Amino acid sequence: MSLRAVLLLSLAFCAPASPLATAQEAQQQPAVQPAWQQDMARRHEALIQQNGPGTDTVLRDQLLAMKQQDQEARGFRAGSTGLQGQIATNLASIDQDLTDQLKQIFYAKGWPTIRLVGIDASNAAMLILTHTPDHAWQRSILPQLETLADSGKIDGSTLALVVDKELVATGQLQRYGSQFKFVNGAMAMYAVEDPASLDQRRAQVLLPPMDVYRDMLEHIYHLKASNQIVSATPPAAK
Repeated sequence: MSLRAVLLLSLAFCAPASPLATAQEAQQQPAVQPAWQQDMARRHEALIQQNGPGTDTVLRDQLLAMKQQDQEARGFRAGSTGLQGQIATNLASIDQDLTDQLKQIFYAKGWPTIRLVGIDASNAAMLILTHTPDHAWQRSILPQLETLADSGKIDGSTLALVVDKELVATGQLQRYGSQFKFVNGAMAMYAVEDPASLDQRRAQVLLPPMDVYRDMLEHIYHLKASNQIVSATPPAAK
């Protein structure tokens, strides 16, 4: 496995089930979700109810296929919750091709909102944007995407990853704590603005608490999420 730069959580969030004391209890008593997870589920469902299942099924299918290509290129397999394969040697080429497809969609139909393609396909579009090599384009459409998220037309949790990635790329403090770096055999988080209110900001955009997120990263990448904090490096002046 090659983790030479920033580690990005690019899978839909799925919290582990709460363990029960005995098999008998497991049969008799359903697992109780923590309050934050119940709140996330309610707000996620509200987004779906507000926007509907999507109207453009052809575009929906295209975006879901693009997501599958993106994930397989990164060593993930459908139905798995952890890294299963090798990162594609032509990953940069795949990301560029997917970016070109996303740009064509964007300029023809606008950003794929939940109302247009459904929440899964809308989130797939954001995943492609997260991995785009065209940072100038990514940066240029961020204000539009933030407006869509604020109005409930896209899922704010997926946009949060793009926001953090852009902040780290420009040497700034990240906002939601989603970006980690491979350091000495472990994952170290890039420094965040106002660490004391980090979980509160994450909750606002439907992201899990940081302790849960760290556990998820360890499960996915099979590496320890250390307590080390690293600083983002500003881009070199031209």
